[in-house]
Amino acid sequence: MKTKISLLIMIVSAVCVSSCSDDMKSYAEMKRDEKKAIDRLIATEGFEILNEYPADGVFGEKQFVLLDNGVYLNVVDSGNGNRAKLYTTTILMRCRVRFIFQEDTTLSLFSNDAFPIEFIYGYAANTISQDASAGTGSSIWYFLSTGVQSILEYVGENAEVKLIVPFEEGSSYQQANQLGAPLYYEKVKFMFY
Repeated sequence: MKTKISLLIMIVSAVCVSSCSDDMKSYAEMKRDEKKAIDRLIATEGFEILNEYPADGVFGEKQFVLLDNGVYLNVVDSGNGNRAKLYTTTILMRCRVRFIFQEDTTLSLFSNDAFPIEFIYGYAANTISQDASAGTGSSIWYFLSTGVQSILEYVGENAEVKLIVPFEEGSSYQQANQLGAPLYYEKVKFMFY
């Protein structure tokens, strides 16, 4: 637990230090840096990017499809067929995430002492994460986003997926202080509540 708290403090500190810099990145620079980072991740991991969602819904271990919103999706398990209902279904999400700009930094919400992220499908993730109860130390601030929620269009209850989420579809953390940070979700599990 101390390691997770220390990691969160380190990340928040890095964000604060970067926000104090006089040479803030332009939108074009953020997009360029993000593209380089995602391309490097794809090459390093040996991912294959598909042009279309597989007709049979079956993905190879390293196959991702680039969705219209810029999110890369790999479906490991599409779930039990029970689909989330917009603005109604409460979802518990666990994830293991790699911070692409800090390749040696991974955070997991799969341990017993980590609470899952709880949200109602369809509500704007950035609105939720700006709630006073979900400050910058909250996993919601780091990981819940419109990009993550958009995947529920393709999968159901108990689904497991892998994602690469660009900052434009990302969490408050990804968009904070002109960070423009893409995230690689090595594992996401959705449970309906």
